[in-house]
Amino acid sequence: MTSPAEAHRSSPTGAAPAPETAPGARVQLLLPPSAATEIVADDRPVLLLDFDGTVCVGDEPVWAYADAVIEVLRTDDTAGTTDVDAIADRLTGALSDYLDGTPGRPTFLDGYTAVAALVGDIADRGQLDRAYLRSRAALAEGVITVSAPPGLDDLLRELQGRVWRMLVTNAPVDGVTSTLSVIGLDGLIDATLTDAGKPHGWAQLLPELLRHRPAATVMAVGDIWRNDIAAPLAAGAATALIDRFGHRAGPAHVTGRDFSELYPAVREWAADPASFVSTRAPLLSHPTQPNHPTQPNRPDLTARPDQPAQSPTHQE
Repeated sequence: MTSPAEAHRSSPTGAAPAPETAPGARVQLLLPPSAATEIVADDRPVLLLDFDGTVCVGDEPVWAYADAVIEVLRTDDTAGTTDVDAIADRLTGALSDYLDGTPGRPTFLDGYTAVAALVGDIADRGQLDRAYLRSRAALAEGVITVSAPPGLDDLLRELQGRVWRMLVTNAPVDGVTSTLSVIGLDGLIDATLTDAGKPHGWAQLLPELLRHRPAATVMAVGDIWRNDIAAPLAAGAATALIDRFGHRAGPAHVTGRDFSELYPAVREWAADPASFVSTRAPLLSHPTQPNHPTQPNRPDLTARPDQPAQSPTHQE
């Protein structure tokens, strides 16, 4: 997902694009500090994992963000001129429809972007950022229920020593390391980059990772195509897209409704990266459908969700 740190994802079609994180945005490396140097110098494959919506799943962080937005609006309405209760009711109903996959719902990049878009006519960017940071603080404190996708811990253990396991997230440091421990992935990630500024941040990271290894030996996994997949795909890396809501936002080597559907593809890639990339075309496909070169029909790749009119500045 996205955030003011990972600017969480989509908005209704027709919404104006939101400002991106500027190129050169700060990238925070978490311990172990030696891992970054080793990963760049080593030629082992690298698995690049998004955080929200990929490694860390569950809708409670989005609801915490929505609640925090309402709290900020209520606090800031010192004159009592805003019907915050009505806004809360509207937000709750629309967000429920989106997260439940109700037919006919508006399209958003993710839950965070949905919240931002749904209150875009009321809350400004500063208010959204304050609300997002409150929700991340709650995540860091462990009061929000989240989990890892089933079996991810086993997959990461299988890859240990053969593949570098790197978390690349736009989220701030607060909440990331503590959450990894809570969801049972402590010690299963070799390095973590926070405040990564995706998609622009890839311009700094990918050249470093590809300095001593073929592009096929890098695989990016994430749930927002433009942030997590587009740049690695353009660089020649393997890609795996989590498309929970069937947005079909852009091409990837493999697509699934959730991360667990992609585990076989990750294992296949880890065993032979060159073969994986050469035998799968990065096409737009239905979730769970492998993108083999023989697959017919190439849909319009320009048909993807627009950006939110307002969104937190830390989006993933």
